[in-house]
Amino acid sequence: MSTRGQRLYDWWSGHSGAQRFLYGLAFFGREGTFRRRGVEALALEPGERVLELGCGPGTNFDALRERVGPEGTVVGLDYSAGMAASARETVRDAGWENVHVVHADAATLPVSEPFDGVYAAMSLSAMPDPVAVFDATRSVLVPDGRVAVLDARPFQSLPWRVLNPLIVPLFRASTNWVSETDVTAALDAAFPTASVDGYYGGSIVVATGRLDG
Repeated sequence: MSTRGQRLYDWWSGHSGAQRFLYGLAFFGREGTFRRRGVEALALEPGERVLELGCGPGTNFDALRERVGPEGTVVGLDYSAGMAASARETVRDAGWENVHVVHADAATLPVSEPFDGVYAAMSLSAMPDPVAVFDATRSVLVPDGRVAVLDARPFQSLPWRVLNPLIVPLFRASTNWVSETDVTAALDAAFPTASVDGYYGGSIVVATGRLDG
């Protein structure tokens, strides 16, 4: 994430209500539905280790922890110091001993133990180099590890595409959205097995990738 993006998300970390409203618009009022689909696509099992890139205030921690159970591990990573602090507060308030937060860059993951899965929700499209992020992701996955991505991109088909001149500048300004970056293409190039499901004119994507074991 750029320095500008870091500052933006530091600001959003103190305005959670406004951020929820913005994501409500981005997900056509179905944010919870798509977040669940993203977590389900990762197919986590009890006892597994999962890393979330761009975890924000910890919105997905509860769902991820439910999947891996108390014997599993959830690690959330965010480049924004404000978001990392909010995520730690979420963990502290919930009393989760197996959920941890790291303030770091997703392209240079400072983790040593391998993960079974990596999740990224509405974060990769705000990062300047998703190819570097996926390279780093591959290095921390177990041999048959998998990744799931929930993200947004400009509308891909008509009639939705006529809205792009309005939507793209709005979200670029408010979320550091790098709309020209093709996150799904980067995922497809990085993982031998990959799939993409698109919704609402292709503007919302749930994508998965898996390493060959």
